[in-house]
Amino acid sequence: MNARDALAAPALAVFFVVVQFYTSLAALSPTPPVGYAFVSRAGAGLLVALLAAAAAWCGFRLWRDRAAPAPGSRELLSAWIASAALSALLGFDPLSSAQVVAIMLVTGLFHVALVRYFDAPGVARAVVGAYLATGFAASLAGLAMVALRTPAALWSLNHGRAAGLFVTANQFAAYLLALTFVAAGAALAATGLRRAGASAAAALAVVALAATVSLAAWAGAAAGAVFYAAALGAKRVAAALVLCALLAALAVALRPAAGHNPADEFDRLRTWRAGLRVAELFPLWGVGPMAYWRVYPEVRPPNGDAPGTFGALHPHDAYLSLAGETGALGLAAFAYGWWAFVRALRAALRRATPPQRRFALGTCAALVAMLVQGIFDTIGIVEMAFVWIPYTALALAAAGAGRPASGAAR
Repeated sequence: MNARDALAAPALAVFFVVVQFYTSLAALSPTPPVGYAFVSRAGAGLLVALLAAAAAWCGFRLWRDRAAPAPGSRELLSAWIASAALSALLGFDPLSSAQVVAIMLVTGLFHVALVRYFDAPGVARAVVGAYLATGFAASLAGLAMVALRTPAALWSLNHGRAAGLFVTANQFAAYLLALTFVAAGAALAATGLRRAGASAAAALAVVALAATVSLAAWAGAAAGAVFYAAALGAKRVAAALVLCALLAALAVALRPAAGHNPADEFDRLRTWRAGLRVAELFPLWGVGPMAYWRVYPEVRPPNGDAPGTFGALHPHDAYLSLAGETGALGLAAFAYGWWAFVRALRAALRRATPPQRRFALGTCAALVAMLVQGIFDTIGIVEMAFVWIPYTALALAAAGAGRPASGAAR
């Protein structure tokens, strides 16, 4: 193995770990600053530099090997990035929107490289191991911070809910959703100490997820758990999970504002109304990625969130967000990309080993959970750039989509 080959594992591992904390890049965002900032502009710039350096390696290695994107990856990335680019060009803030498209190109390079090189010596172990170790530490830090009420401003902003190293409890919950199911898949695919480590990461993530009191994330977790159990053939477990989810939904319906500011109980309805109005006014290609906040003051509903607050930055629904920022074109690209991903994944799973299937399906359960959470939260184009593109890569890589003959998950 030469020096360039030796960079595969650390480059891909660094990228996948750093991209999890994309909310720390808020210091570089054109949107008004809100919430508690952990990272300064200099720190955010360093994170961007790490992502760019790792992506540059990915691009160089792919160019050197003349490696084309795997089936599914090609269609998914082309549809999502092209639709975002067109909306950026025709939108209200082309410069800021172009930055989002550039991020998508960076994560796209990582996506292609991870699928292509996941079976290279040490890559799977480095990527998954670094991700789980970081996730364990982040979960532990989040629980410690909420127990100690530190930082006090963050604790107060989230009304005592765990937010960890993120601005809001919902953002922390989104991170934990993915961690829970990826760790569970890794535990079921591994043996010995690796299984113990992955199990510990999954268990701690569940505890931290409970401490976020994020109802949207809990709904996502229930959907992901049912999907994972059904996909593994545990139909009775899946049925039991459905029953538990229904009982939990009933309990939440009786206390919908538990752990939240009661004044925010109907806040989602107001933000959704604004999101629908933007989608109605700009139906074809939307207002452009990350330009929603610029038009929000003109569509703000009565008693809606004031400009510059969280509710004014996005409609708190990933799909309304996509509709408003990328229009019908973006929604069509969204649907086509996921269809291409599912088709490619199913083909790869048919020739995967049992450990590969368990790990890949665990990552798919994470994606299902995040898509359900997106009904009530998250920004569509941001999720697409920082979450959907990397995690679809992990699922395809784990299933062996990038190689003709796959070994067991490491």
